[in-house]
Amino acid sequence: MDLSALTAVREFPLLYAFAIGLVTAIGPCPLSANVTAIAYVSSKFLSSRDTVLAGTLYTLGRAATYGSIGLLIYAFGSAVMDSAPVLQDYEKIILGPILILVGVVMLELVKPNISVGDSLKAKYGLELSKRGVAGSFFLGVIFALAFCPYTAVMFFGLLVPLALESSYVGVSYPLLFGIGTGLPVLIFAILLGVSATFARAYVARIVKVEPYVRKVLGAGFLLYGLYLTITYLLSIAGLS
Repeated sequence: MDLSALTAVREFPLLYAFAIGLVTAIGPCPLSANVTAIAYVSSKFLSSRDTVLAGTLYTLGRAATYGSIGLLIYAFGSAVMDSAPVLQDYEKIILGPILILVGVVMLELVKPNISVGDSLKAKYGLELSKRGVAGSFFLGVIFALAFCPYTAVMFFGLLVPLALESSYVGVSYPLLFGIGTGLPVLIFAILLGVSATFARAYVARIVKVEPYVRKVLGAGFLLYGLYLTITYLLSIAGLS
C-alpha cells in the first residue's frame, strides 16, 4: 500500500480484520441481532457450560459463514484484482468514498432500510432457537447471512478488497471478521456463567454506550474518508 496512514493495516492485517468485525458488531442492525442472540442464550440454558458453549457456537457460526463467503469471493476475485488497475489502487481511489459512506451510515445521516436475509431470520430463527446448543451455530449462520447495508459496506467495502490484495493471508480475514461480529455474544455467555447480574449489566452498558462509540467511529471514518478523497483529487490536479 502506498498511503503511510494505512501502514498499520499493512503490518497488522489480521488485527485489522478482527477490529473491523468488532466495529461492525456495534452497528445498529448487527447489535440488534446480537442482542437477540443474547436473549436466546440467556433464556435457553441453565448450566454455565451450555451457555458458554452456545455463545461459542454462535460466534463460530458467524465466522464460518463470513469465511465461506470470503473464500468464494477470494477464489473468483483475485483474477479481477490482477486485471483491473483501478482495484490495484483501491486505497487511493475507492477507500475514501467507502469510508465516507460508512461514516454517513454510522452517524445515521442516511438510514437505508434495505436488508438481505430478514426472511431467513423470520423463517428459521425461532425454529433454531428451539434446538438447544446445536441450534446456536446455525443461528449464527442465519444472522450472518442477514446483510443489512451497514454490514454489507463494512464487509464488502472495507474488508474484502484488502483481503483480495493480501495473497493467501487474505482468506483468513473474513473468519476473523466473523469472530469479531459475534464476540459480544460470547463475552456475554462467559459472564452469564459467572454472574447473571454482571451479564445483564454488561448488556445494559453496551446498549447505553453503543450510540456514542458508533458516532465517534463514524465521525472518524467520515473525516478520514474525506481526507483520502480530497488528497487523491488534489494529487490528480497536481496540487499536492
